[in-house]
Amino acid sequence: MPSRSIALHELPGAYVIARLPASSDASPLMAELFDTGALVSVTRTPQELSIVCPADSAPAGAELDGPWVALYAAGPMPFGLTGVVTALVAPLSAVSCPVFVVSTFDGDVLMVPGADAERARAALISAGHVLV
Repeated sequence: MPSRSIALHELPGAYVIARLPASSDASPLMAELFDTGALVSVTRTPQELSIVCPADSAPAGAELDGPWVALYAAGPMPFGLTGVVTALVAPLSAVSCPVFVVSTFDGDVLMVPGADAERARAALISAGHVLV
């Protein structure tokens, strides 16, 4: 686990997690989603197509969960660095706060439900992390 605190940058706006059938064509959504300049993550598995995006850009017809607040632990972080996600999730787990994590090449985005955002911030700060 990292021995120092992790700096988290709150990304502006509210986010949703959208679920579409695995067979959905994501191509028509990409231009619109990526033009927002905001966090967008698209993941396809054999069971589903999941999209994390700004709430006001949610794909029509998708099952939605949100709003979520996004806290970005920006890197770059070396791939060999272990314990970053654990250090962020553990304090939230201790206060029974749901979490959704999106990892990128450079860092991790910790997402918490909007209704739990204040409690999550307090737990993270209490654990020694810094919100900037």
